[in-house]
Amino acid sequence: MAGWGDDPELERLRGLVEQGWVVIDILEEPDAPGGPSDTVRLAKDGNETECSSDHLAFHRYVEYLREEQRGQG
Repeated sequence: MAGWGDDPELERLRGLVEQGWVVIDILEEPDAPGGPSDTVRLAKDGNETECSSDHLAFHRYVEYLREEQRGQG
């Protein structure tokens, strides 16, 4: 897993969530090529997209999103 440096994919994910995109799936890939990574699938208005990263800050944000999902379930 990469360090704490700037992660454009984290900024993209945060922006999508702020724009009202809904998290529909979170995948942890511990054996991904290049090291562990996370992928978040999102949906809004019939469209879907995903964000993936191996950065630690991204992983921490994904953990926050996962807890938010559990709180709503």
